[in-house]
Amino acid sequence: MTLGEKIYTLRVKDGLSQEAFGEKLGVSRQSVSKWETDQSVPELDKIVVISELFAVSTDYLLKESMEEDSVLRKEGFGDTQDEDSHSTHIVIQKSMMAFEYKSQKNWRGMPLVHVNIGLGRCAKGVIAIGLVSKGIVAIGLAGLGVVTLAPIGIGLLLAVGGMVLGGIAVGSFAVGIVAMGAVCLGLFSMGALAVGQFSFGAMAIGQQVAIGDSAHGDIALGFSEASGRIFEQVTGVDGSFDYQGMLKAVDENVAGHWFIFKEWVKGIIHLMAKV
Repeated sequence: MTLGEKIYTLRVKDGLSQEAFGEKLGVSRQSVSKWETDQSVPELDKIVVISELFAVSTDYLLKESMEEDSVLRKEGFGDTQDEDSHSTHIVIQKSMMAFEYKSQKNWRGMPLVHVNIGLGRCAKGVIAIGLVSKGIVAIGLAGLGVVTLAPIGIGLLLAVGGMVLGGIAVGSFAVGIVAMGAVCLGLFSMGALAVGQFSFGAMAIGQQVAIGDSAHGDIALGFSEASGRIFEQVTGVDGSFDYQGMLKAVDENVAGHWFIFKEWVKGIIHLMAKV
């Protein structure tokens, strides 16, 4: 193996991220990345520190033909040394509480895939998977990304989880331009408790349009209760309502810049009228 390959293998087996490893040596993550891809070579003093950190000899690091099982490890890290021999087998222990994988291919300085699982660890990559994750696609317990799948997450485009914030947010508690969940807040909201400009749910509070069991808004259509300033109606036992009257109220009172949401609302009204 090359020096870079040996550094990469030792770092991963000891459960260190490139950032954490770089901090121990006083260098940047980018420097570590260049070492591991053999784009550059560590200075001699850094090689000495690396050998001490991973309990391997400098000979092992510098000689490509030297294999792991011929390397002397510090006492306690390898097999018991033979009384008549000065050699020992290398055993690099890996924490059962941590795992890291980072692809060698990068995109704009980020690995394409970074899996970094363990307490206090953060995954950063185009696709990031970890307890805490940051990336274009972020998956974990807490995530930040363009698309985020996490119990607690922020997604610029899409966020799915328990408590989420995103362009499109789907979760138990969701906040977004389009929000769907048990409790949701957004321009267009659908859920048990839905609050927004256009709301649909068991309890729907819509600044402009509200449709639900209990509906409250300028234009309100309720199955049990409705309160509306411009239009209000409670559906009949058979689910019937003044379909044309509600469409007219939406067309005349919802401004043109709400075009997308306005069309969504009208589509829902059409579907309800056909049921």
